[in-house]
Amino acid sequence: MVRGSVAPGFETVRATFEELFAGGAETGASVAAYVGGTLVVDLWGGWADAARTRPWQEDTLATVFSAGKPVAALAVLRRVADGRIDLDAPIVAYWPAFPHPAATVRHALAHQAGVPAANVSDISQILDASRFAAAIAATPPEWEPGTALGEHALTYGTILGEILRGATGETVGEVVRTFGLDVHFGLSAADQRRCAEVEHATPDWPQRQLRGHGELWARALGPAELLATGVVNGPLWRGGELPAVNCHATARGLATCYDRLPELLPAPLLAEATGPQAVGFDRLLEQDATWTLGWRRDGAWFGMGGIGGSSAGSDESLGYSLAYVTRRLGDHDRGNAMYDALEAALRTG
Repeated sequence: MVRGSVAPGFETVRATFEELFAGGAETGASVAAYVGGTLVVDLWGGWADAARTRPWQEDTLATVFSAGKPVAALAVLRRVADGRIDLDAPIVAYWPAFPHPAATVRHALAHQAGVPAANVSDISQILDASRFAAAIAATPPEWEPGTALGEHALTYGTILGEILRGATGETVGEVVRTFGLDVHFGLSAADQRRCAEVEHATPDWPQRQLRGHGELWARALGPAELLATGVVNGPLWRGGELPAVNCHATARGLATCYDRLPELLPAPLLAEATGPQAVGFDRLLEQDATWTLGWRRDGAWFGMGGIGGSSAGSDESLGYSLAYVTRRLGDHDRGNAMYDALEAALRTG
């Protein structure tokens, strides 16, 4: 079920990945990790389709949901680096329709712009880039920009995309393609053919995602139908750009993105971008959070998990970058097991 390779000393990481399949927790996934700039884990296994007819391949893509938010942020930060976007300029300087003139690009990147949920009537409005941007522009802010924080679950990438489009005429997907990595927003027809089919860990998984959280969470995530397999396996999701959530990637592509951050951004901007920007109670997550300019930070680790179980991040103290990509939408226990196995190998190696 599992193919790929691990460097000497990381055999327990492979064993942990294999156990996910043997125990039934996983049906199709990939995991990759760099340590000190060297790819030490590069594994994939399981099936890419619900019918179990397509084995997961080295280049199989899967949608990683919010694990792609930092990639969208990187697209904007690349244009900050070349002087075409100013972090502290108002969003309206690039997107005049944004509903609050005091919100800055920095606020948008750090989940402080105040529009974590948009007033939409159905999922077709969310999947249409121009209609969703118009819905965001027509939604009054939940708070004065910069005075609070809350993950912008679906709106994040569209706000960044409109900033980018107004500043340079580019889309998030177009800038990300210049990275030269197997990480994408808006797939070509050929790339759509190598996508894994999403499946739910339990039949009621989409509905359960909206329970047990606050009212803002329910509004921000949109209707549960947005997470239906018919939507996330469909051409609008795969081919369009909803850069908060519809990133498609291999684990190797995402892990390489983290490993190459020093190549993608100049050192002063990278240090600023990955340092704490907004710290406090996150109104969407209903817990304390530390947001950087695109990543969530937890001590020495910065990265982002996606609803359903995919995750990617770097740990500065242990010197690794890891990505876990899955098609089976469930909890984060599988990705957490891979982080734990890698860290254990590093501490004992």
